[in-house]
Amino acid sequence: MNWKTHMALGAIAGYCAYPSWKGSVIGATMALVPDIDQANSKLGNLMGPVSKMLQKGFGHRTVTHSWVILFLPFLLFGDSPAAMAALWGILSHLISDMLVGRIQLLWPLRVGWLGIRVSKSMYRTVDRIVFYVAIVYIVIRGYQ
Repeated sequence: MNWKTHMALGAIAGYCAYPSWKGSVIGATMALVPDIDQANSKLGNLMGPVSKMLQKGFGHRTVTHSWVILFLPFLLFGDSPAAMAALWGILSHLISDMLVGRIQLLWPLRVGWLGIRVSKSMYRTVDRIVFYVAIVYIVIRGYQ
């Protein structure tokens, strides 16, 4: 998925975990974190050398797309509603990536990649559909 789709899904997930605008913002922001391992991602561009080091050292969709990243919200926010919003934002990223590709969820165990491998055209199609459905959902929920 691209960054816009991850942010939209993260905003929904964050709001579900912590029903407030803060939950949405935290979820949307944290939904970008797993792609820090890709230097040309939105967050990768901001983090420069850290992103390049992660990409070179581990590769894409390994350590930052695994169970290891699920500890980050609690390190940043402790045991709080914000931590839950962050956790759900990250989980939305991992699950959506598994719908259009594979990740090493059980890293560092080399038991294989988990997810659905799809063609590039199918990837783009699924990404667009999920993005627009998420936006419609956000708009509808916003008016309730």
